[in-house]
Amino acid sequence: MNRKEFSELLNQRVLFLDGAYGTEFFKMGIRGRMPIELLNITNPDAVYTLQKAYVNAGVDFLLTNTFSANRLKMQSLKVKENIKDINFHAVKIAKDAAKNSNVKILGDISSTGILLTPLGELSFDEAYEVFKEQGEILLNAGIDGFIIETMSDLKELKAAFLALRDLDNNIPIIAHLTFEENGRTVTGTSVEIFATLFNDLDVDVIGMNCTLTPEEMIKVFQTLSKYSKKPISVEPNAGKPKLQPDGSVIYNTTPEKFSVYMEDFVHLGANIIGGCCGTGPEHIKLMREFIGKTRVRKRETIKKQFLSSRTILRETEPFLIIGERINASGKKNFQNAIREYNFDRMVNLATAQEKEGSHVLDINLGIEKLLDKKHFEKSIIILDKIGSIPLSLDIQQPEFMEVALKEYVGRPLINSSTVEKEKLDTAIRWLKRYGGMLILLTMKNKIPETAQERFEIAMKGIKYLEENGISKDRIFVDPLVLPVGAKKDPFVTLETIKLLSEKGIKTSIGLSNLSFGLPSREGINASFLSLAIHNGLSGAILNSKESSTMNIVFGSLILHGMEVSRDTSTSTGDELADLILKKKSRELKEKINLLLKDYTPLQVSQNILAKTMEYIGELYSKGEIYLPQLILAAETVTPIFEYLNNMLKKEESSSKGTILVATVEGDVHDIGKKIVATVLKSSGYEVIDIGKDIPGKIILEKVKELKPDLLGLSAMMTTTVGKIKEVKDLLLENGVEIPIIAGGASMNKELASKFGVFYAKNANEALKYAKRFINNKKIREL
Repeated sequence: MNRKEFSELLNQRVLFLDGAYGTEFFKMGIRGRMPIELLNITNPDAVYTLQKAYVNAGVDFLLTNTFSANRLKMQSLKVKENIKDINFHAVKIAKDAAKNSNVKILGDISSTGILLTPLGELSFDEAYEVFKEQGEILLNAGIDGFIIETMSDLKELKAAFLALRDLDNNIPIIAHLTFEENGRTVTGTSVEIFATLFNDLDVDVIGMNCTLTPEEMIKVFQTLSKYSKKPISVEPNAGKPKLQPDGSVIYNTTPEKFSVYMEDFVHLGANIIGGCCGTGPEHIKLMREFIGKTRVRKRETIKKQFLSSRTILRETEPFLIIGERINASGKKNFQNAIREYNFDRMVNLATAQEKEGSHVLDINLGIEKLLDKKHFEKSIIILDKIGSIPLSLDIQQPEFMEVALKEYVGRPLINSSTVEKEKLDTAIRWLKRYGGMLILLTMKNKIPETAQERFEIAMKGIKYLEENGISKDRIFVDPLVLPVGAKKDPFVTLETIKLLSEKGIKTSIGLSNLSFGLPSREGINASFLSLAIHNGLSGAILNSKESSTMNIVFGSLILHGMEVSRDTSTSTGDELADLILKKKSRELKEKINLLLKDYTPLQVSQNILAKTMEYIGELYSKGEIYLPQLILAAETVTPIFEYLNNMLKKEESSSKGTILVATVEGDVHDIGKKIVATVLKSSGYEVIDIGKDIPGKIILEKVKELKPDLLGLSAMMTTTVGKIKEVKDLLLENGVEIPIIAGGASMNKELASKFGVFYAKNANEALKYAKRFINNKKIREL
């Protein structure tokens, strides 16, 4: 099946994916430790039986049993079998099950299970190669398309998509992210950010699956239906898992209920529907019968343009303020700091410009011949970590721009391209491969003297971009501001802006070029900006520290019947928290030293710093900060805790208590556990993480050896959630009594109550339990 054939199918009617695999194998009594992907080799009949049932239920697409069959995930599961055999046999079984039908086979690909930088240690290139390796096996085995699903990191999804698209330009690809009920992934990306980026990319369908029940997912999907210009797909879970007396787990949404809920997704314009955890052939069969051959509903999508970082979305209209000050050109100390991989000044400038009202940050690392790829990679990563606003990438060397675009998580502004075919072709490739918007200069190899010449050159450039698939609403044209001190006429620029705006073209200028070398620069810049906005200017790279300039932006727009929000507050309301979250290590240490004049090191550590980290944990739980910032906070505060600990006497301890955490046997998912560990450790507790896929006997041994105050267990999968009860029972059998908190996607209050443990829905709840149990224990000991 090629992409044209796939597109024709999408236009005919609503199409149907299959349902879950892991939970269905569990129902079939297959409950061993092996990953279900190994069944392709060890028990192909079971895989065939399930897939044949899905075919008989009326699916249009059958997924291969290869969800976790990539090299890194299989290694983490200690699988010795060749991944080529696992994937090849999966395709063969699926094709046998679909024989004599019109069912198409989709190669199923999911996460490596390892977080990419800056959240983890896996590089973009390493992830890309892992996905490409698996994708090539599936492609050679004869699949009809790919589906990437249950991804929680936009960066990893981008790596997977690019790897698969590079294998074949003409194979359909469906790309899914997994969202929480608040419409964001666990790594902080919103539905809007996902949709607006993937609208640019060469993918056929985008959608969401897992984690949420149909009723929880509907609101999240509604947002996707508004923002996605691509066909959309959805696979909710069949409700919440429920423990049965025999130890099995079922989901509480019946096939009948599920089918009724799925009609709501069809009304919102879903092109493809299916099921995730807890759904089986009976769900798909009833859904297929209930929905029938329904035509896809037309959707009204949002036409606006946006730029984004991993967690922040910025509309480009009515006026885009681009902060100019992260520019090392002509600044020797700044340049040297960057060369030495010291990005403190860059971080401080990013924070300041956001506070001043910038919507986007222009990034120029100065003289590029002094730098290498690592400088650009690390600069993008550190700005991602602090949760910066979107970036404008002012990078001259193509190889450096490529590195920045790979690492960037979001929809960037590319600054810039001249109207020369070679330069435009490069920009087109970047925009199609990585997404984003472009600043187009009104020049070829030299700057035209007249406004008409600049206008005509710009229109030629726009026409070429449009002919190559880049719509004009993705373009800002730079009419070129030249220094007045060099006797350049500023009114040529103003006339160019007017000519372009009359044609509905967005324009952006580099404002500070105007006053270069002159005194009273701020007044000159502000005056010109007012005239430019009157002529239709849409954005400017400017110094947001200049209050006159910023006031002119807002005042001029109001006079023209438009308004840009001036809410630039980025403060948490807590001075220490602000210093920690913006990685202001020097200022943080200075503040701690001031506190040490009035308090003991133990008081500062436990009563001040630890409480600040508890507050940061609460911000994370409320969705006011996201995983990158949480990890950065932990990194920033750890040396300060060590600094305070070194001041304490040996008999003193700044640790509030010890907590042992582990992911249970058979389960290799540990993102949630790591988040909990980060919050607990940052709040002053000693956290010992013994890893994932840990047998109960090892947990028992470690509890006896280390004598922690609290045990935290995680289970992501329904097939492993019962291991939490096994660990609890094993501890009791051996006379070990310890409070246990449990969490993970498969846990809930009901299960926790039956297991005799305490349920922590998120990291903040885990912290509350830690305070409750450990503090009470210490009081009793006193």
